[in-house]
Amino acid sequence: MSVLRTIVINIVAIILIIATLGLVDGSQLKTILNVGYLTAIKGDLKDRQGLAISGAIQMALEEINDDPKILPNVTLNLKWNDTRGETVTATRAITEMICDDVSVIFGPEGTCYVEAIVTQSRNIPMIAYKCSDFQASAIPTFARTEPPDTQVTKSVISLLNYYRWSKFTIIYEEKWERVAESLTQQAKAHNKTINHKRQVVDRHKCCENNMDCCRPGYWYNIIQNTMNGTRIYIFLGTPDALVDMMGSMESIQLFDKGEYMVIFVDMMSYSAEEAKKYLYRLDHFSKYKSCNEIEGFTKRARSLIVVVSTPPTKNYEEFTAKVRIFNEKQPFEFRNPNFPNKQFVKFVSIYAAYLYDAVKLYANALHKLLKKEEHVRPLTDDVIREIASNGTAIINAIIQEKKYPSVTGAEIWIDENGDSEGNFSVLALKESHFSTKDSNFTCDRHMVTVATFQGRNNNNSLPEYKFNNILRIDWPSGVIPTDEPQCGFLNEQCIKDDRHVISMIIAGSLGLILFCSVVVTISIYRKWKTELEIEGLLWKIEPNEIKGYFNNDIVSSPSKLSLVSAASYGSRYQVWTTTGKFRGVIVRIKELKFSKKKDMSRELMKEFRTLRDLRHDNINSFIGACVEPMRILLVTDYCAKGSLYDIIENEDIKLDNLFIASLINDLIKGMIYIHSSTLVFHGNLKSSNCVITSRWMLQITDFGLHDLRHCAESGSVGEHQYYRSLFWKSPELLRNPNIYGSQKGDVYAFAIILYEICGRKGPFGSTDYEPKQIIDLVKDIPTDERQPFRPDMDCLLDSDNCPDYVISCIQDCWNENPECRDDFPTIRTRLKKMRDGKSKNIMDQIMEMMEKYTNNLEDIVNERTRLLYEEKRKTEDLLNRMLPQSVAERLTMGHGVEPVTFDAVTIYFSDIVGFTQLSAESTPLQVVNFLNDLYTIFDRVIKGYDVYKVETIGDAYMVVSGLPIKNDDRHVGEIASMALDLLQAVKNHRIAHRPTETLKLRIGIHTGPVVAGVVGLTMPRYCLFGDTVNTASRMESCGEPLKIHISPQCKEKLDKLGGYITEKRGIVSMKGKGDVVTYWLIGADECAIQKRNVDLRDLPPPLFCRPRKSPKYISDSKQPSISCITNFGTSDNRSILCESRRQSNAQRNDNDGAYSLQGSYRDSSSPFICKQRKHDITPLYINNNDTEMSCVNDTTDDLRRDTMNGSGEKPYAMVRPQQNITNSSNDDISSLRPFELNEDHSNFKKSYSLDPFPVPDYHQTSKQNNENFRKRKNNVSEPLKTVNGGIITSSRTQRSDHIPLLNKNMKRWHSLELEAVRTDVDHEECSGCEEIIGTKKSLGRNIKSWLIGIFQNQSRSSNGQNGSGLLSQQTSSAIVRNRADNESMSVV
Repeated sequence: MSVLRTIVINIVAIILIIATLGLVDGSQLKTILNVGYLTAIKGDLKDRQGLAISGAIQMALEEINDDPKILPNVTLNLKWNDTRGETVTATRAITEMICDDVSVIFGPEGTCYVEAIVTQSRNIPMIAYKCSDFQASAIPTFARTEPPDTQVTKSVISLLNYYRWSKFTIIYEEKWERVAESLTQQAKAHNKTINHKRQVVDRHKCCENNMDCCRPGYWYNIIQNTMNGTRIYIFLGTPDALVDMMGSMESIQLFDKGEYMVIFVDMMSYSAEEAKKYLYRLDHFSKYKSCNEIEGFTKRARSLIVVVSTPPTKNYEEFTAKVRIFNEKQPFEFRNPNFPNKQFVKFVSIYAAYLYDAVKLYANALHKLLKKEEHVRPLTDDVIREIASNGTAIINAIIQEKKYPSVTGAEIWIDENGDSEGNFSVLALKESHFSTKDSNFTCDRHMVTVATFQGRNNNNSLPEYKFNNILRIDWPSGVIPTDEPQCGFLNEQCIKDDRHVISMIIAGSLGLILFCSVVVTISIYRKWKTELEIEGLLWKIEPNEIKGYFNNDIVSSPSKLSLVSAASYGSRYQVWTTTGKFRGVIVRIKELKFSKKKDMSRELMKEFRTLRDLRHDNINSFIGACVEPMRILLVTDYCAKGSLYDIIENEDIKLDNLFIASLINDLIKGMIYIHSSTLVFHGNLKSSNCVITSRWMLQITDFGLHDLRHCAESGSVGEHQYYRSLFWKSPELLRNPNIYGSQKGDVYAFAIILYEICGRKGPFGSTDYEPKQIIDLVKDIPTDERQPFRPDMDCLLDSDNCPDYVISCIQDCWNENPECRDDFPTIRTRLKKMRDGKSKNIMDQIMEMMEKYTNNLEDIVNERTRLLYEEKRKTEDLLNRMLPQSVAERLTMGHGVEPVTFDAVTIYFSDIVGFTQLSAESTPLQVVNFLNDLYTIFDRVIKGYDVYKVETIGDAYMVVSGLPIKNDDRHVGEIASMALDLLQAVKNHRIAHRPTETLKLRIGIHTGPVVAGVVGLTMPRYCLFGDTVNTASRMESCGEPLKIHISPQCKEKLDKLGGYITEKRGIVSMKGKGDVVTYWLIGADECAIQKRNVDLRDLPPPLFCRPRKSPKYISDSKQPSISCITNFGTSDNRSILCESRRQSNAQRNDNDGAYSLQGSYRDSSSPFICKQRKHDITPLYINNNDTEMSCVNDTTDDLRRDTMNGSGEKPYAMVRPQQNITNSSNDDISSLRPFELNEDHSNFKKSYSLDPFPVPDYHQTSKQNNENFRKRKNNVSEPLKTVNGGIITSSRTQRSDHIPLLNKNMKRWHSLELEAVRTDVDHEECSGCEEIIGTKKSLGRNIKSWLIGIFQNQSRSSNGQNGSGLLSQQTSSAIVRNRADNESMSVV
């Protein structure tokens, strides 16, 4: 127990010792003092600063709390509040802070007089950092670090004393009234005389209230009333009013002699950018390009002296950066705003320094008082709080110091009221370059600091005026102006004497002589200087030295144009650049045009000399420049092989590893030389600026002259080309377009070029982005979620030709951080392995490659020539459709077409009765389709007659015969036979969307003389003129539906020709003709003119293109545009399945894409298998063995077995149509593989056409179709059976469509379709198609030619051209006309 008692006693003793030590340490803990901070974060206060400067107080408090040398026993704790700049809110906040035992208050912003009285009532110190309320200065517990406006008057008086100006005039605005009063008091205290004191109203207020001061002559009147009694003006107001005032003084010519001076006061800190407001109005920057263009600018500007707050020192930027950091910390957490695609830095004003200084002033004063008090009594918490909250003692301690060092770098004095006196400077006009950021305005003179006010002078009341050691004021007249004329303002101080007149005359004469001497001397000097400069312009080339460019000589070079890159124009092909001859050598000439005359500055001429001195094997030598007023021609070496861009884009040139390594090595060596030269960087490096010499050496061009190239016009470059030319710009240069380039930017451009060479897919590879989108993505600042946008590296990673170290080099060179990019010496070391083990001579490799190209050159030339002839044929064909062939030939040869008179021609007019009603009841698209179908039939009919279609206007159709090639009297017969044929065609034609109605065509014919000629410049027309045209139109309008109305002249010609049956109608009254006896054309016999046979392939392709998808679904128009399988009768049963009017290779896998672009339905599972139709539509039949046919739905399995032969070859339908044409011969066409048919039948295209198909009775034909299919299964040969209105027809019985045009007994007209290839073998003697095919050897060639034409036109259609393929050549009523050969064509 005794042992236990001892242990307990020891433990208790240890606890007591620890407690004792804790008490000792507790007595040494720091006292926490609360300090209040009132700011304006929100509210209506103008120019509130809380969001930007609040970090300054937290920064000052941390420095004080962490500094053991100041207030070691005190910790300052911050309490703050947002007063919104309102007095009531600020007063309430002060009351609450006093209740929280706050020792001092910093602030508030805005007014502070009432708040200072509240703190005075509790004897709490208040130190303001943004308050200019002069009444608060008298309160003993108040001090401020922002100098009041009245403090500037001491500096103004000090300035006046220095130049001994004792008399002056004060002009001030209403807001500056207190400063004007203070200046008046200071002037009286220092024995100054105020000649005039005028108050003016702010111009904005004047114009808002429509006062007299808004009128232009307001300032003129003020100056006129004061100019005779003063020389020195002190203006207190806005800079805009200052400019207006000095403009009025200039108009009165007060500045011409340099006798008048204006002193302007500005309380804001000086900055070079803001100093422009003292000299210019806003319209000056848009009206003038330089200050030298402003009349009288120099004298006016030199007559101005500005007193401003001294700007902080350079170290002040570090302080503002820390303030931004503390703004984001506790307790404020004011985040820096983040704008997308822009880097924003919050501006920290001078008030941050005032706030920081206020906290430091209080801490120093409190530290001084505590040091003094600790000798009297112990510094307990209560004592410290008592002293810290003693406002009178704190402010007196601050005043006793008299001055303090500011964070701005200046030493600030404090007056007897505790107000900061500020630190002011004097500005005057000096030689200094100035330019605006948002315009092209420049000036070589600007307002700069020439003197400052420092400390106090001897009388200890005014600051001391001290000049800059280097700069002095340039007075307008060369000497300091006086405040009063030598003889006084009223000449009261001088005795009148005539001697001064003689002195003035002598002085004027001497001055004139001196001026003339100076002018002559300057002229001689300038001429000598100019001659000296001309002698040194070795780079300058005279225009007459360049041959072949100014049309002054013919160059016998291979071409005046050389091949260079088109990258600057954003194209994927090559263009031409201008060349010429300079001293017998072919050179490249680049023209830089300017909108106005370009002056050659000394810097620009020095840069020209620098470029001419650059010499290197991999630098395209700059020869010189031809300077003209509005343009400059840059002359460089000519490189015959074009640019690197051309080499990359030319797929005929194969780049092997040696070639690539040599080009890259040349590029690196050239860039190393440029970076080590005086140019420092290229700035515009791209593949189009890397040219290849005739010896396949890469040279870099288009470097230097950045200002000149930037100012040059490029009107031909659009937005797409402009953004494409920026592909090689680095991100940092894109974000700051004012910087022309950098070495790291060149490294980025090299990475893009290296990617181009390795990938050969353009600067950014295969991408769907537009150039502008690419540039925007590159400019975007990357974040943690979004990586920098760069070209796709997958194509290089998948390629075996690009090593990993090259890919790594590319990625390092286009790093987002420029500092992380390698320099070119490092890049050369990293890519040195590209040339290891390879020959150093590239010419051997090039010669080997050229031998290969030579072998293919002839084939390439022939192919290009064939394509050229083909395009020419297309153009001539289109022109011949628009104009007669003879007229088109004359226009093509450049000859004019004179009007021609024809004595006798026959004109045909027709229109549709009831067309207006039909159009009103149909949609516009239905009307267009209907007219196209009708006029297509008409055009095919008139193809068999010697007629010329003049025009169609709506439903009117006009045809003429007998011109432009005369045909004697046959013209009337040609028109008559054509009219009968057209009338029969109309009777058999059915309107697609209204099949139950019959067209009623009204026809009129007249014979007579006309004049024909080409009329118009744009879209010229071959027109007919004369009364014959009007008469023919009257014949049509007076006719009846479905009848042919002819005139007596036409009837007379028909009777003379013979073969036509007419009937007298009687007397018809016609407008403009009176009563005329007319006739009906009834018919014709075998003596009439017969229709000529026209081969189907001779018809031109249609120009009309049906809509790809019907805008309105019609239930009765779901007919197949074309859906056929054609068999050529060969032994291997090769066939082609035609799916739609225009083949489309695009596959749709979504439900929305179930309708193809042509309006055809396709299921989503398979693109080639026919989908079974509904039973109310005619089924599709195929001819499988010459004479047999069956439904596609029943023969799918057989066709699949025929096509899936295991060859693995891709069917022609799955190959691009252009490949089928360019790579297939006639033999290839004859051996086409069948289409591959998938297992699923649901994906065969079901077409929806606008023209309905005659719907047969399916129940009547299905039985016959099934019998045909069974016969095919049993290999029974039988001719094709007729399907009424169906898709395929064939019969042993001769169809009425094939009856001759006119026979002996009756008149029958051809059907609307052209006949297929005929044979002379009697179909009755043929027991099967195989015998016919065997006897006709030439038929295969015709079929091949026909098939080639089909695929060629389909290829053109798929390429966006109007082509006539199998689809567009056939109409909705097409039927098969194989009578003897039974070539199984199934056409819809």
